Amino acid sequence: MIAFLLWLLATLDAGFTGYREAAGRNALINKRLYYRRAMIKGALFGQIAVGIAAVVILTSLTVTPDRQSLLRDYDQAGARMLIFYLPYAAVILVAFLVRWIPSVDIRSITSTTIFGPLTLIRPLVAVVGLVYGVLAAPRVATIVVGLIVLTMMLGLEKVLSLFRTASRYRHIPPRS
Repeated sequence: MIAFLLWLLATLDAGFTGYREAAGRNALINKRLYYRRAMIKGALFGQIAVGIAAVVILTSLTVTPDRQSLLRDYDQAGARMLIFYLPYAAVILVAFLVRWIPSVDIRSITSTTIFGPLTLIRPLVAVVGLVYGVLAAPRVATIVVGLIVLTMMLGLEKVLSLFRTASRYRHIPPRS
């Protein structure tokens, strides 16, 4: 259950990262489809990160002499991470639900009072959640997996931005 919740939160976070990366880059009045595509792209890129993390975890479980102990440590670390990550994600989800109300004023208020500050503290929440989780099972494997996941989590927005830039220039014909 813990692994499933962490996967779900990683997928949601990646989708929200896609939304954040796309925000302010389109002059359309009705941006619903634009943001939906950005969130799907973010979530798909997030699955690549989840896949990399899964390979690292499975590799560590393969090479360790005590798989059950390592699996228990991953579970303990993940459970403690959820203490920080679940409330943060819940606030973001509620804010997105409020944005379904067809009011420009409500959307503006959620952007400035919820999304802005939570975007600002997102790296701190990610680091604190990781540290708190790893302290439950401080061994090399949990620290390495945690740092790999943290790096991918915090680097996803830059990757999406680079992908957007590269795809934009792909459509420009070369000069003759």
